[in-house]
Amino acid sequence: MAMIETIKRLGGLLLDLVFPISCINCGRDGYYLCDACHDKLDKLGQQQCLVCQKPSPFGKTHPDCVTRNTVDGAIAALNHKDPKVGSIIRTFKYNFVSSLSKPLAELIVAMIKREGLENYFGHFIIIPVPLHNRRFNWRGFNQAELLGRALAEELHILVDTGLVMRQKFTVPQTTLNAEARKRNIENAFSLLGDATDKKFLIIDDVVTSGSTANELAKLLKSKKATEIWLATAAHG
Repeated sequence: MAMIETIKRLGGLLLDLVFPISCINCGRDGYYLCDACHDKLDKLGQQQCLVCQKPSPFGKTHPDCVTRNTVDGAIAALNHKDPKVGSIIRTFKYNFVSSLSKPLAELIVAMIKREGLENYFGHFIIIPVPLHNRRFNWRGFNQAELLGRALAEELHILVDTGLVMRQKFTVPQTTLNAEARKRNIENAFSLLGDATDKKFLIIDDVVTSGSTANELAKLLKSKKATEIWLATAAHG
C-alpha cells in the first residue's frame, strides 16, 4: 500500500513538471484553485434536511424526518450542480490532486461558521467516510480523510480514522439511483471501537441522496452514539 502511494506521488510530481499546475477554472499558473475562482464558486444559499431534501435551518434534519437510521444534520459548502464545482471535485478524486483538500476544507469551515455551528461541533469527533482497501490502493489516498484532517485542524477537534472500516466493496454511488444507492451501501461498514455516548461529524467530499452518511449514522447510533452530523464540500 505504501509503495503504491509513493509511486502515485512520484507520478504526480512528474506530471507537475511536464504539465505545470494551473487553476482548474481560469488557468492561472501556480494554483489548482486560485483565490479569485475560490471566492466565485456557487455557495449553497440554504442547507437542506438530508432525508426529505427540503430547506432546513442550519442543515438540521427535520424532527419528523430524523430517526435512529439517519444523521441528525448535514452541512455542505457548495452546489455540486455548478459545473465548476463538479470539475473541482472530479479533479480532487480522480486526478489525484490531493492539495485541493485545503481550499475545500476552508469552504466547509466557512459554511460551518456562517451557520453558527463552529462551537456546536466543539465536542464532536471527525470520522472521514472510509474507502475500501481496493479503492484506496488504486487512488493512493482517501479524499474524505484529507478533508477530515484539514477540518480537524481548523476546528480544533479530534479526527478518528480507525473507528470505522469499509468491509464491503461497492460500485460508485454516482452510477446508481436513490434506491439502488441504499442497497449498494447497506452493511458496507463495521465498527472497530467504542462509540458509546460520543458525537460524530462524518466527512465526505459530496453528498447526494445521503445513503452513505445515513448508513454510517445507523451503525454508530446502534452502538450508542448520541449525535451524528455530516459535513461535505458539495451537495448535489
